[in-house]
Amino acid sequence: MSELRTLALELRQAILDCPDPGLVSLERFPHGSCGDASVLLGEYLHQNGMGVWRYVSAWENGASHAWIEKNGLRVDITADQFDGVDAPVIIASGGGWHDRFTVDHSASHGALIAVRDAYTRAELRAAYDRLTPFIRQRTPRVDA
Repeated sequence: MSELRTLALELRQAILDCPDPGLVSLERFPHGSCGDASVLLGEYLHQNGMGVWRYVSAWENGASHAWIEKNGLRVDITADQFDGVDAPVIIASGGGWHDRFTVDHSASHGALIAVRDAYTRAELRAAYDRLTPFIRQRTPRVDA
């Protein structure tokens, strides 16, 4: 799980460090950024050998939120936009803070840029490409 946390923190920091990622949704990161940030995180994890994650859209009292999941593991890099959450990255397996939301299964999909419509793909791809230089150079993973 340390590799997962490292990757999530890397992408989050790149969003914070990039002066213009090119998406209106990221201008006040993490506020109002959960949808696009979750897809970008899913793409980043996929590109780094962590497989395909599922984008989860959910609601609570009229407020929406999104995160990604895989095999019961939730990863959220924008939960700190909510009162009472200070962690920059939440990685949890079931239960906890996310259970207060009602998941909209009809809005859930693969957390990859490629699964979005053409316009959104282009916008997300451009943002991802702008963020890439701000991600610290990493030593490639060596699987044992």
